[in-house]
Amino acid sequence: MHAYYNAITKRLTKLADYEINPNMALVSFFMCAKTDEEARARADGATFFQFALRYYGQGQNRARPAPGTVNMWDEYNRWKRENPEAQEAALRGGLIGSPDTIRKKLRRFRTSHIDQVILLNQAGKNTHEHICESLELFARDVLPDFQNDPEHDAWKQGVMSGEIKLEEIDTAAFTDRYGKLAVSVAPKAAAAG
Repeated sequence: MHAYYNAITKRLTKLADYEINPNMALVSFFMCAKTDEEARARADGATFFQFALRYYGQGQNRARPAPGTVNMWDEYNRWKRENPEAQEAALRGGLIGSPDTIRKKLRRFRTSHIDQVILLNQAGKNTHEHICESLELFARDVLPDFQNDPEHDAWKQGVMSGEIKLEEIDTAAFTDRYGKLAVSVAPKAAAAG
């Protein structure tokens, strides 16, 4: 979070005069049900989206199999059987559980100064009814506790105004892992004279 806000407040070079939106959003697996067990059962397959992205991104030069040659659901279920610890870790990190469980996780997110959480509810073989029930339960029993956060708003205002200074975070490990963004700008051709 510090690296993000420091980049905006100290190193932002705008291309034009426009107002920036400095909100930080997080995407999370999501399934809310009356009990943790029911939510986990309904969320079976929540990690399919993550699996599919990784499956297609890991091929050499991002090579993809020919269309119609792979059943992704079968590949996903094989991966789950062979990697139960990875499946479990991914589900633990998501917003999957009872209203009380999800409320506790959102309170932990709040300490990271996350502005918005995008709920990934439709991954896997969820039913439309379960997705609607999940969203309705969340909206009724959890969301009211998180609609206003004056403490976060004051913190963010302090950071954006420069009143609060954040520690510089070394992001070299991320850059080394994923590579630098290569931006090439061709020089403008000399005007014909």
